[in-house]
Amino acid sequence: MGEVYRARDRTLDREVALKILPDEFVGDPERVARFEREARLLASLNHPNIAIAHGFEEAAGKRFLVLELVEGETLAQTIARGPLPVEDALEVCRQIADGLEAAHERGIVHRDLKPSNVKVTPGGQVKILDFGLAKAARSRDAAADPALSPTITDQMTHPGVVLGTAAYMSPEQAKGKSVDKTTDIWAFGCVLYECLAGRRAFGGETVTETVAAILKGEPDWAALPAETPLAVRAVLGRCLKKDARNRLRDIADARAEMLEDLSGSAAVEPAGRRFPLGWALAIGAAALATGFLAGPAVMKLLKPAASPKSTPVIRSIVRLEEGCGLAGNPLNPPLGHGRPTRTAMALSRDGRFLIYAASSDSPKGGGFTGLYLRKLGELRAEPIPGTELGSSPFLSPDDRWIGFWAEGKLKKVPVEGGAPTALCDIASPFGFTWEDDGWIVFSPSRGAGLYRVRAEGGRPEPLTTPDPSKKEFSHRLPHALPGGKGILFTIKRHAWDSEPRVAVLEPGGQSWRVLIEDAADARYIPSGHLVFLRKGTLMTARLDIDKLEVTGQPVSAVAGVEQALATTYSTHDTGAGQFCVSASGTLAYAAGGILPEMESALVWLDRAGRPEPVGPFKAPFFGPRLSPDGRRIIVASLGLEGFLHLLDLDRGSVSKLTTEGMAEWGIWSPDGRRFAFDWVETGTPNLFWQGVDGSSPMERLTQSPNMQFPGSWSPDGRTLAFIERDNVADNYDILVLHVDDRTVTPFLKTRFNESNPQISPDGRWLAYVSSESGRDEVYVRPFPGPGGKWQVSTGGGFDPLWSRDDRELFYRKDGEKGATEIYAVDVRPSPGFSCGKPRLLFTGPDDLQSGGAISVWDISPDGRRFLMVRMGQRDSRPVTELVLVQNWLKEIERPAP
Repeated sequence: MGEVYRARDRTLDREVALKILPDEFVGDPERVARFEREARLLASLNHPNIAIAHGFEEAAGKRFLVLELVEGETLAQTIARGPLPVEDALEVCRQIADGLEAAHERGIVHRDLKPSNVKVTPGGQVKILDFGLAKAARSRDAAADPALSPTITDQMTHPGVVLGTAAYMSPEQAKGKSVDKTTDIWAFGCVLYECLAGRRAFGGETVTETVAAILKGEPDWAALPAETPLAVRAVLGRCLKKDARNRLRDIADARAEMLEDLSGSAAVEPAGRRFPLGWALAIGAAALATGFLAGPAVMKLLKPAASPKSTPVIRSIVRLEEGCGLAGNPLNPPLGHGRPTRTAMALSRDGRFLIYAASSDSPKGGGFTGLYLRKLGELRAEPIPGTELGSSPFLSPDDRWIGFWAEGKLKKVPVEGGAPTALCDIASPFGFTWEDDGWIVFSPSRGAGLYRVRAEGGRPEPLTTPDPSKKEFSHRLPHALPGGKGILFTIKRHAWDSEPRVAVLEPGGQSWRVLIEDAADARYIPSGHLVFLRKGTLMTARLDIDKLEVTGQPVSAVAGVEQALATTYSTHDTGAGQFCVSASGTLAYAAGGILPEMESALVWLDRAGRPEPVGPFKAPFFGPRLSPDGRRIIVASLGLEGFLHLLDLDRGSVSKLTTEGMAEWGIWSPDGRRFAFDWVETGTPNLFWQGVDGSSPMERLTQSPNMQFPGSWSPDGRTLAFIERDNVADNYDILVLHVDDRTVTPFLKTRFNESNPQISPDGRWLAYVSSESGRDEVYVRPFPGPGGKWQVSTGGGFDPLWSRDDRELFYRKDGEKGATEIYAVDVRPSPGFSCGKPRLLFTGPDDLQSGGAISVWDISPDGRRFLMVRMGQRDSRPVTELVLVQNWLKEIERPAP
């Protein structure tokens, strides 16, 4: 870059350094102009760790930079005597990071950081020198200017000449590409390594050899002192990523780590250590990845050892790509958003990479919805080609294949991506696992047992069938034990069971037995632990894998793990947890727990839509129905316990009508003495009734393998219209129960969905909802039939409701932005049915409850007010980050020895 002289500034009476620029620079007006602009930029820097530029001058035909004069020796001279003690190296490099951070904040990139460009004053202050190559940062996409690369002279190509600049060039610099601040971060990693090891990170006798090492080689990690903290090794690994996109994005992160280690906080109990959340894959992950990439010497640091300090428990945060969240409900393409309902992640057995399913709702997330691969230690996850719209990922025993579900099919794809192979059709999966012998075990639907299919594809064959006599509704969430020892799985008594059981299918697949009550989604890890979820808490217990017996009591390990376990929304009834554990002892999970019980409030809305609270009642209410006299309300409480409650409007009291099982909706008998309701203890809900005052016990009204929900009574109380879900056709039909003899006859059974059956007060007509037109509309038919039909709604409608004087029929309709529109239609029920044009009464708030196939509102006896539920706020934000715990086995071995 030229010659440097010590000089005295006579005007300010100070010593300075003058850098005389080479003649070839002075003779190039464009280059002189650029340096003049950059000198002014550099002169704006004022930081104790930067030797600042005072100005750019000209005299006697010479151009020169006026620089701060720094006494002391260069860092290169210091290292020439041997490596620095770890503490001294960290302090020096912490100051270097301070100076670089200040420059980067002003948009200035050094581009030639190396030990000979760093001085340490006699007082220990570090100064970065020679910003002569510095430039204002610009986009990485801007055209590269090879002339701005670090100068490598002819002499440097001579054999035996010690290289300077070339050894610190980033890969992108070596290739002549454009650079940004991550180039300085690479050079910083080289300087940090050299301070600790006393040798260059990338060496060679010629430029060619050095550049080759930079582009293809790795530093000798074994040369680092044994006492180098794991966090510092992690910093090095992150700084020296060859792909600039995977490198540290901000030198401040490195500085923060230096400061933490120097402050002594690193010596605090390792198990409690946390690293900065701003790192996309945080320091712990980088430490692990660095070990795998570096070789046996560093691997020793990651293996269990007698000293707790050598294998600390390290927690870090894995942030998903911008605009992405863990895949929500896979049955709502493109995978939905909000809280995930199927396990969306898998760790390789050695803990080297993580697979997760994510949906992107923003172009910033790359627009990709499917599976991502994140190598632990890399800054970014990469979309896996061929997994578009994929969910429920799981890995083959050798970690070479990814199994997943997409568009109604079980598929597999190589970990590195490629053309996926479809293995079989699956309508609605509830978990997968890949056995050592090449079988894939899965649960194909909500109420099914376990099935298996060869990993090469074929026809699935059944493994288990739920046993109703043992209160089994479904078998799901399988997990294969190693060596063909059996399969763990979850048993649910009914679809909304909040206290499922973990069982094991014994080798041979002939019998199974329950291992743990109130448990779900169990996994086994080679430490001999069973890991499972209990209402959002990760639990551990010892498992004798030979006897298939749990020994000792389960203990809590991690609270607040995301789990799809709630009765409020049917999509969150799977029991699946967002966690995975590698055989090497790495844990990854999403924080969140289970869906909280959401408060809601009963409200009256008059015919103009003006709200009025209904008493002091607040709970997760669902589907309120008024008694015939309008003084009491039957309402479901959809928390983790799905009971029916009786609200007394006069007294303001609340009492339970059901105290066990699960009931979702109840309706009054015409005389107000009984109520009919759906109820389930195991299997699917059928119809029951009992006395409101408790004078008569619960009595079954129907028996069916299909789900049933009550609709409405005929005025004489002898007939009950209800809906039943056809499991084969996958739709709802309307049936009629004759209470006297308990017989059931179909009323409307087609290939469309029919729901919301409401018998008119005079008993002659039935209003209902059908999807026959391609969208839900409200229709009326003679009851009990036969006869024609009349379409009442226009442009869509649902949830019909008769006025008690038979003169109006009301229905609801989804308006703009989620608001509910309430319509009224004048009707004439006799002598034949006729109706007028629907008229909009009011547009309700956007938080009114919607019940789908069953009615969730009612009308006061005088027809002047509507009883509805206003929903509380619920957390529907997507999961955008995961917690990574290295060496997690150290923690769980203590509470469950």
